[in-house]
Amino acid sequence: SSGINAEYGVGALKAGLAVFSRLFDHRAIIQGEARYFIEEFQNKRKGSEAVQLAECQHMIERHCGETLPDAAATADSNIDRLDRKVLELTELCDLILPDQIDANMDSNTPYSRPPSPGHDSEWDEFMKSMEEEKQLIDQLFDNEIEQFRIYLEKHGPG
Repeated sequence: SSGINAEYGVGALKAGLAVFSRLFDHRAIIQGEARYFIEEFQNKRKGSEAVQLAECQHMIERHCGETLPDAAATADSNIDRLDRKVLELTELCDLILPDQIDANMDSNTPYSRPPSPGHDSEWDEFMKSMEEEKQLIDQLFDNEIEQFRIYLEKHGPG
């Protein structure tokens, strides 16, 4: 009789655990919902990626079919005009600049000749002002050094 009661108790316990599991253990349901959500998300993502790829392809086709050929045609039509302008400007430069430019002069210099001391009053004035400014800076530096020496004599190096 105790064996029957034990079997009945085990069966009741198993049935109780099954009911408890069904009522309170939602892992299987949550796992199913998570799988469904992931599948839906991936399907929507694939769809949006396909839409983005189609938009990119359309943009590339538009640029290759319209924009780039139009730009090339515009460049081709304007290259002759640009070439004529360059020749015209070169001729104007030839009129402005002397026939021969000093071979020692840097080609990047905007002047037709280097400044020559004694002949260019602006250059001479500039050099004179630079020399005066240099002397003033040297004098200020010497004064500061003298003041620093006096300070060190009074207060010491430390």
